[in-house]
Amino acid sequence: MKLSLLAGSPPSSGPLVEAHRKLRAPRAVAGLMAGALAVALLPLISGVSARLEVTLHDTALAMGVFAIVSLAAAVVFWRRGATPAYWRLCALETWTTALTLLSLVWASGNPLSPFWLLFACLMLTVAMEPSGRVIEGLAFVVAPQVLALLFLLKGEPAKAAISAVIGGVVVVAATVLRGLFVGLTEARNERDRLRAELAELRLREERHRISRDLHDGLGTELASLTWTARTLHQRLEGSPVQGEVAHLLERLRSGMDELRTVVWALRAPARAWEDVVARLAQRCRELGGDREVVVEASAADPSAELDGQAALDLVRAVQELVHNAARHAQPRCIRVTLRCEPEGIHFRVEDDGRGLAHGALEQSEGGLKNFRARVEGAGGTTQVESSSQGTRVSAWLPTPTVRHNMSMQ
Repeated sequence: MKLSLLAGSPPSSGPLVEAHRKLRAPRAVAGLMAGALAVALLPLISGVSARLEVTLHDTALAMGVFAIVSLAAAVVFWRRGATPAYWRLCALETWTTALTLLSLVWASGNPLSPFWLLFACLMLTVAMEPSGRVIEGLAFVVAPQVLALLFLLKGEPAKAAISAVIGGVVVVAATVLRGLFVGLTEARNERDRLRAELAELRLREERHRISRDLHDGLGTELASLTWTARTLHQRLEGSPVQGEVAHLLERLRSGMDELRTVVWALRAPARAWEDVVARLAQRCRELGGDREVVVEASAADPSAELDGQAALDLVRAVQELVHNAARHAQPRCIRVTLRCEPEGIHFRVEDDGRGLAHGALEQSEGGLKNFRARVEGAGGTTQVESSSQGTRVSAWLPTPTVRHNMSMQ
């Protein structure tokens, strides 16, 4: 009987609600009802009734009340979920269970009745919950005192004292156990936090190492090839193959730019929004060539930082659009608009060029197809509008902006 003991406002979702979803599952409820039925029928077992000093009427009444309240809580959860009404029924269930179990002690007239064991088990089980609600915890403090008061009013002070002592011992034991459990839970949480920080630190170091190797190794090779291609292009002036060498040189320069962008993203696990915008503006103007490129950016939280991979996805997606527009649309102006929100990035690239040819989207094998695949692969959405006055491509990228002060210098 794992009941909720929430402090503050009851939740409508979260780990505790999922725990109650399992608790209120048909199989779990059936098991609970079977247990209540077994307790109710104990007096029918030969010799047990005399040992427990209760009758079938006593156990059936107590377990019947408990079963009705528990079933009502399960039905409310099935029909409405974790509503405030459900949490009130949980509190009522806890109180009902505590009082009905001790009513069997009262019915037996024996303050040392074995039914105290069921009461203690319920108390200890509830104490193991990660959070507690005072109104439910009070059930285990008040119920034994009610039993002691009944014995005292009946003129049996010894039984009253025994009941009060047993109830106090159970409460103290549950309190100590709860303190140990909470301490253990906090220690585990701290351990998990430290492990996560260590894994993050190792990831930063690995990213930094990879970026350094790319820059010093592949970057150096590409720079050398670019210099060789430039020299060869100059020597072949007027030659029929000069155009092919020029194309090769352009591809090498593009590769160098892409490598610089990857290294920029890898060197820090997170990038400030202003840093991302500055990098984007630089790349867009480089790709725009002699076209006018305007970059406008805003953010709900200017101090937000983007995950390194998310920043790379954004830069690549936008630069793909700018490069595509500058190369194919023949525009006078390319405008890039970005808006950083907590849930992601909204961006738009529009030009005043000649627009897309009919069926260009379906037939695209490069720019727009790559762009769509990149954004949709990251869970985003895209929209393309085109006419003879130009093309507008809008997109949303679910970029997390929750990391702060994570950059590696």
